Parts: sequence; structure tokens; C-alpha cells
Amino acid sequence: MPATRPGTVTFVAVLAYINGVLNIVGGVVILFTRDQMVRASNAGAIAGITTSAILVIILGIVILVVARGLLNGSRFARGIVTVVMILNAVGGFLLLFSGQFFSAILELLWAVVMLSLLYTQRANAFFASRG
Repeated sequence: MPATRPGTVTFVAVLAYINGVLNIVGGVVILFTRDQMVRASNAGAIAGITTSAILVIILGIVILVVARGLLNGSRFARGIVTVVMILNAVGGFLLLFSGQFFSAILELLWAVVMLSLLYTQRANAFFASRG
């Protein structure tokens, strides 16, 4: 019998859904307000902002897919979140050396909390039963 999804996995997936939706909304807002961000005569800047907005929207869609994978017990989705959280932790560690102590601590804590929620005993059983 497959293990039921623990609340910790659901919580991480909900946070991922929120992140994905905010990325998509932010990308759309940037896309529609890019002309107000720079002078219309600066075509290079407008092209850069447009590209960034499109990439943020695509990233938001990918995050939504990964969140759905977490809810379904996808070990691949958990692996993606794990890699991203490790990269966040490395980024947080590097922030310590740039004098951004508060941001560094938040990044490190965020990564540790997310990883600890995804790797509880019940979460391990849930992902193992989906394999």
C-alpha cells in the first residue's frame, strides 16, 4: 500500500505553487510595463527587459510543474527542489562574504528548512512508495 503524502511535502508544494504563480504574475507585469521602465528610444534595454520577463514566466511554469510533481510523489521533482535548495544554500554562504549577513542567514535557513521538510522519515517513505 502506498504511503500517504505527509503534510511537510504538501507544505513545500504549496510554497512552490505560490512561488510559481508569483513568478508568472511578475513576468506578465514586467512584460506589460516595460515601456515605462526605460526610454522608448533604448531598444536594447527594452529587448533585455522583454527577454527577462519571458524567462521569468517560463521559470514560473516550470516551478508549477515541479510543485505538481511533488504532490504526486515524483522523485525527480524532489531532486530538482533539492538541487535548487543546495544552490540557494551556496548562494547564502557566498552572501556571508559580501557583507549581506541578514540575507545570507535567510537564504541558508530557507534551504535548510525546505530540505528538512522534504527529507523527513514520512516524506522518504512517501517518495519511495511512488517509485
